[in-house]
Order: sequence, then structure tokens, then C-alpha cells
Amino acid sequence: MAKIFFLGKKILEIFLILGMASTVAITVHAKPDLKPLGKNIADTGSQVYNFQTKKFISKDQKRIYKVWLGIPKQKKNLLTGSTAIFMLDGNSVMSRLNEHLLQGMAEQDAPVLVAIGYETNLPFDSKARSLDYTPADETGELAADPRNPERLSGGSKAFRKIIIQEIAPWVEQQVKLDPKRKILWGHSYGGLFVLDSLIAGQYFSHYFAASPSLSWADQRIMKKLRSTKEPFAESKQLILMEGDITPQKNQKVSPNFNKDMIVNNRELLSYVHSQGVSAKLIIYPELSHGEVFGASLKDILMNKLF
Repeated sequence: MAKIFFLGKKILEIFLILGMASTVAITVHAKPDLKPLGKNIADTGSQVYNFQTKKFISKDQKRIYKVWLGIPKQKKNLLTGSTAIFMLDGNSVMSRLNEHLLQGMAEQDAPVLVAIGYETNLPFDSKARSLDYTPADETGELAADPRNPERLSGGSKAFRKIIIQEIAPWVEQQVKLDPKRKILWGHSYGGLFVLDSLIAGQYFSHYFAASPSLSWADQRIMKKLRSTKEPFAESKQLILMEGDITPQKNQKVSPNFNKDMIVNNRELLSYVHSQGVSAKLIIYPELSHGEVFGASLKDILMNKLF
């Protein structure tokens, strides 16, 4: 069940009441599970989707991107082209897809799936995503990640170039896409990349930022949004997705936990709305930062939020 509150002509705030919300994580903002992954649906096969993979290499030759492309066997919207959902942290995304989800999508809009991951058997490549998903400071140079100084950050511009100039053209060689339904989804640092891509304003029509790390680097993405001189395209749509879990007494809390996350999301929502962007905030009660990954992903795939 969902409660929808109108906060203005173009702003919606939605509180999703989830049966799974009663399960509270032991650690708020806990580190992700990095156990090696087994086979996914692309390996075992699907009755409703055909999958293929292709590898791409970063400009500095240090990172290999593995991209899974899922094309529905029964295509819809043949004249306008298919909806496409580009998803970051593709390894983890693929580990969560199953035949039930795919069948549900095939019966509805039958979107094309583009899961952008790394050449690894782990669900996340923490070092690579720290570099690729985060925006640089005003110098435009790479620098140590403020949260993890042993990692680099600030490579989002170069990574976006690979997506738009290499990955997307390959996808469009395989299947016709609807230019009005090109969705980008990312979680945490991936959410930062989504917001940075909204500023860039290239290629995508819908931007889903799931639990974006808004407090990262002294709220760099918030400052970048406010200082952007180029107007946002009115056709763009932003959907922020966040959990509202708060630490309980004696509960272990990550030093990266942002107690003002909901307030920050609302401030961001209000600002982009004032700039002409259609926006809404979806709040998942009692879900932690990490749990929003799966909840938001399933929401997009099953409930057609675009």
C-alpha cells in the first residue's frame, strides 16, 4: 500500500508500506556483503528474455566493465522502441534477477535491461565504483575518496562518457529504444552518479537515485546542483528513493550514516523542482541504506515507476 502526498504541481512524496519493513538491520548503513556470486539468470537462461554480455575498458585501461543486456523475446512498442533501464552495480543487479521478475516485466512493458557491472565475481567492486560513480571537485581532478582515502574518486565524467559513447550505442545496435524512456538507476555512490548525470543532462530521460550519498565529500553533489548554470531540461524526471530507518539504542552505526538523509533529500527535491524538473521522493519505512538497493530496484522493475 502506498500513501501519496502532493507537495506541489510536480513533486510527489510517496511512503511505501512494505511487509518486509519489520526486519531491521543490525547495523545502520552497514557495509555490503562481498561474498562471491554464483551463476545468474543470464547464465542459466530465461524463457522470456535473451541475455548477452559485452566487455568495455576504461580509458586508463585499469577497469573492465561487464555489461549484461537483456532483451525481451516478445518485444512491445515496436514503433516507438522499447523502454530501457540502465542499472549500475550490474553484478549485484544480475544476482537479484529471477524468472518470476522477468515474467512480470515481460507481461507489462517488457523493458530492455542493461546491467553495467565489472569483470569480477563479487557483487560490488568497491574500489572501481568509488572512482567511477563520484563527481570530481571544482578542479576536475581525481582525488582520494574522503570516506575511503585508499581509493580514488571523481571519475564520473569519464565513466559517463563510456556509457553514452560506447555502451549505449552497442545496446541500440541490438534493439530499438524509445528516446523518451531511457532510465538510469543507481544506489548510494551510484545515486550520486545518477544525480551528476542529471546535471550533465545527456541521453537519459528518467533518473532514479536510490539512497544517494548526499553527505559525501561535504555535500559536493548538492553544491554542484546549486551552482549549475545550464538549465535542466524540462523533459527530465528525477525520482529519489530513500529508507527512513533511524538507529536504535545500542545499535552500531556506520560513521557514514547520515541522520539528515530525509531532510537532505527533501531539500534536493525542492531545489530541482524550482529548476523545472519533474521530481518525486519515495520513502521506504524501516529500511536501511543497504536495503533500499533491493527494494528500489524491484520497485522499478515490477511497478513501472517511469
